Amino acid sequence: MEAGMMIDRLNLLALNELSNAKDLVSLDCIPSAFQDEFDRFFFGKTLVRKGEKLFAYPNDIRKWVDFVFMQYKD
Repeated sequence: MEAGMMIDRLNLLALNELSNAKDLVSLDCIPSAFQDEFDRFFFGKTLVRKGEKLFAYPNDIRKWVDFVFMQYKD
């Protein structure tokens, strides 16, 4: 995400929901505003394929959400 880009409330709510996930998280649930950060953070991490969809482990998603908040907290 570019510096100065506004993050809307829906994206923050989506990140909050993702941080509380208990099951595998579909990559379709990742807000598009954070797709670049997601791709960089998850490069080399294990994803699970179920049919045509990819999923991430909830523990990895929580770490990623923490990373995003730390990166943009200022």
